[in-house]
Amino acid sequence: MQHIHDDGSVALNVEVRLENDGSIRLALPGSSEPPVRIKNDAERPSGHPRLFRFLAQVLREKGAPAPRP
Repeated sequence: MQHIHDDGSVALNVEVRLENDGSIRLALPGSSEPPVRIKNDAERPSGHPRLFRFLAQVLREKGAPAPRP
């Protein structure tokens, strides 16, 4: 579900989960686009350590499986 605000920003519901390879999967439910995998390795094309740490913290706070800090 999405909502467009008056300022032009968009609010989205996203699905976030830990994958078996240690990456974090980010997907838009109902979207035909493939999910994005985020890794904690800046040298990888899918690497984004800051976003990875943020999403890992969100998973931990929600009680979901998460990478170790």
